Amino acid sequence: MTGRALALVALTALALGCSKAPPPYGEGEWITEAARRHGRADERLAAGDRPAARAELLAVVAASVPTDVSQEDSRGVLQDTYFRLAKLDLDARDPRAAVADADLGLSYGKPADLFVANLLIVRGAAHEALGNGAAAATDYHQALVINDRLLTEAVRDQDDAPGEAP
Repeated sequence: MTGRALALVALTALALGCSKAPPPYGEGEWITEAARRHGRADERLAAGDRPAARAELLAVVAASVPTDVSQEDSRGVLQDTYFRLAKLDLDARDPRAAVADADLGLSYGKPADLFVANLLIVRGAAHEALGNGAAAATDYHQALVINDRLLTEAVRDQDDAPGEAP
């Protein structure tokens, strides 16, 4: 049997035998692939190729998240990616698209963490560019509250950590 015929038999068996195909990446592999795409986006940006950078980031959000990836991990990856997309939109002077991308990122949840604060900041900047000062102020304030809380926790954790004696 040729390689092509074997592949066709395998695909047919998979389609008939399974109600749902397995995800293309496992937990670590999906996150690693997302990190690779972010790295390639950085390279494309450094070369001045914003459309290629955007395509790399869009591939991250278009990929199916495997079921073995925790909701918290997938949320972080996806929110960070939407932040970068919104920032690209803002840099391209498209604040409406930046608001839309930030909103997509925020649709994954709004815990008080750095991912959400970043999305709120970029959305605030987009609202500001659109002349919507009240919405910008609200987003900036929410981000400030989150960042203040994170800073307070970081200082507390540092003070609680065992240190070396002087």
